[in-house]
Amino acid sequence: MKKILVTGLILSTIGTAVAGDSPWSGKGQLGFSSTSGNSDTTTLTAGIAGKYEVDQWIHTVSLDVLRADANGIDTAKRYILEGKSGYKFSDKDYVFFNTRYERDSFTAFDYTWTNAVGWGHKFYDNDDKKLITEVGIGHKIAAFDIDRNENSGLVVTGKMDYMRKISDNMSFDDVLRVEATSDNTFIQNDAGFTFKVSDKMGVKLSHQWRHNTDVPVGTNNTDTLVAASLVYDF
Repeated sequence: MKKILVTGLILSTIGTAVAGDSPWSGKGQLGFSSTSGNSDTTTLTAGIAGKYEVDQWIHTVSLDVLRADANGIDTAKRYILEGKSGYKFSDKDYVFFNTRYERDSFTAFDYTWTNAVGWGHKFYDNDDKKLITEVGIGHKIAAFDIDRNENSGLVVTGKMDYMRKISDNMSFDDVLRVEATSDNTFIQNDAGFTFKVSDKMGVKLSHQWRHNTDVPVGTNNTDTLVAASLVYDF
């Protein structure tokens, strides 16, 4: 429980700094559940994403956290930190460098670190709808949790970022990510509906699907997460 509270405090501090008197914009979200009695469980899902765009340059940074425990024993612990810098050639096309670090104590991989350069294209991007695609190539390191051996090599990356406003107070978004290497292909899809309760606040119902094509024996290929979170735009 203390670890979850500390994680929430760290995210709140980062959000206050980014949302302060700065040119950054973005959003933060926080979901929390707790049970007590015959079973004591706590679950925290949290994330913050910031964006800074000036002239031809665009920069983004994000942090996502998943923490859960049952009767004082950790059952989920994941941190994902990602940053990207891009240069726009036009209103629709840009090149980028992206780095993504993930540490997860309950999957086949102790951590992964992916760096890639690539090209992005905006089909449309406004308040009512968005469709942005990216393809890249780079280098990925994957450390196996069993013996901490590392696999590293060429990676091909792909991403689709989609959003559609359904009504004045409801929108649907879907983000698909693919990282393909000679040893494994990682796919993650995040889909959800956001319901606005004010100009800045909303409630999001989301579903996350994560899949690795090749994992050690005894490890599941697929993980899913269903969450309800408060969302704050800044």
